[in-house]
Amino acid sequence: MSVQITNLSFSYPSSNVRLFEGFSLQFTEGWTCVAGSNGCGKSTLLRLLAGMLVPDGGKLSCGPGAGSDAGDSVYCPQECGEMPENLYTAFWSDDNEVRKFFSRLRVTEEMLGRYDSLSGGEKKRVQVACALAEKPAVLLLDEPTNHLDAKTSSMIAAALHEFTGTGIMVSHDRAFTDELCTRTVFLYNEAAAFAGGRDCIAFDSYPCGLSKALELRQSAGESSRGEWEKLNVKASREKERGARLEAQNQKARARLSKKAVDPRDHDTQAKIDVARISGKDRTTGDAKARLETQISRTESERDGVKKALRRKEGFSLSGANAMKPVVIEETVLQAGSYRLKVPHIEIRRGSKLALTGENGAGKTLFVRHVISRMEQAGRADEMLYLPQEIPEDGRREVLSAFRALEEDERGEVLSTLYRLGSEPEHLAGADGQISPGEMRKLMIALAVQKPLSLLVLDEPTNHMDITSVLALENALAALDCAMIVISHDKAFLEKIAGTNIVAVRDGDSGELRML
Repeated sequence: MSVQITNLSFSYPSSNVRLFEGFSLQFTEGWTCVAGSNGCGKSTLLRLLAGMLVPDGGKLSCGPGAGSDAGDSVYCPQECGEMPENLYTAFWSDDNEVRKFFSRLRVTEEMLGRYDSLSGGEKKRVQVACALAEKPAVLLLDEPTNHLDAKTSSMIAAALHEFTGTGIMVSHDRAFTDELCTRTVFLYNEAAAFAGGRDCIAFDSYPCGLSKALELRQSAGESSRGEWEKLNVKASREKERGARLEAQNQKARARLSKKAVDPRDHDTQAKIDVARISGKDRTTGDAKARLETQISRTESERDGVKKALRRKEGFSLSGANAMKPVVIEETVLQAGSYRLKVPHIEIRRGSKLALTGENGAGKTLFVRHVISRMEQAGRADEMLYLPQEIPEDGRREVLSAFRALEEDERGEVLSTLYRLGSEPEHLAGADGQISPGEMRKLMIALAVQKPLSLLVLDEPTNHMDITSVLALENALAALDCAMIVISHDKAFLEKIAGTNIVAVRDGDSGELRML
């Protein structure tokens, strides 16, 4: 069953800009990844398909001869704090085809009675199981792997493989989407992506997962810029040649003029008359006319190329040469009954450590120990710790620090934000209501303005769109600073980290293993 979007138009009442205008797209059976920058309408598109938002115009239909809505669809939001309405009826269903999803995702009877106390990963498993149990024709998932460890993500991916309808997921998780999706739809604002583009959302479609789609998109962007530049150079050279021909043409017209000839010089006047009749000196003029036609064709061909805009990426770190090593002595950390064995670790300038492992294995426990050691050594100012979630009072402190900067310092921070995939003008007048992803980038942009010995990043890509993720990983890969990065994004870690530390747990005992 396919989902057809025809000539869709939509804008939020609070906005004077139309988000979708004349937007048409079809989704077929199987999984499709919807990607793009924040604000490009990914979640809005899912809510429109789910019937949670009403379009201003156009049509959304599911299958041949369907009505005006998207048909039998189930929507799973990013957050899963609320218990699914069908949890009990689906879990106790007599239909084995319904109950099997709870078994696949290891949802037990014991978990039903304590939903509020379940971990984020457990709640997501319940949410997905309940959605699959509905046997929808269309399944809509919004960032299904946020905050999930690799084991839980793999479990959910295996369950989603059994879905036989039309699946549409918004995600920046390349490994997850590559495993499931055979198509990627990349949404973008035309004006922000291409020179002369419209101020509304367009899309490019790729017959592959997200990783390959991003490679194809980058290649196409470079190709379009190269083609535009080649035609622009050609037009410039043709104009230069035209200017030379015009100069020659002016000389020719001067030679054919009798103004400077003595009226009594009948011989010279006769020669000029012969030249005019024979058209000898019209050669340059004719060549100039032909060249003007060629210039017009070249410029028309150039202007027909969609020139992809390119933004600068990467940033430098202040005081990079003054970085000091961070030494963690061998020890055993304890949290309740859990004991985590930590080996001797020396983190020098340029060391980039990926800290991985299942949730609950001790990653956060180790990070807190590192922070504590830095604070005890009086080196708190040399470190940035970026937690998974930033509390409200912490957000206010970050915004206050940004606004207290001198104008030139604020300019440097905004420049860094731009290189991390943000639009600085949205932040310059911010009233505190900025997204979690933008807040994380602001904290990084502020931190790199001073000398740092260590960056500790806990799931830095959570709440970030794929454009920002790529910009961040490129910047961190080039940054000459020691780092500890906790992330379940395998592609992200492969790009930036050189050493892997795995937290392994067995009951109440665990250890960190250097790989």
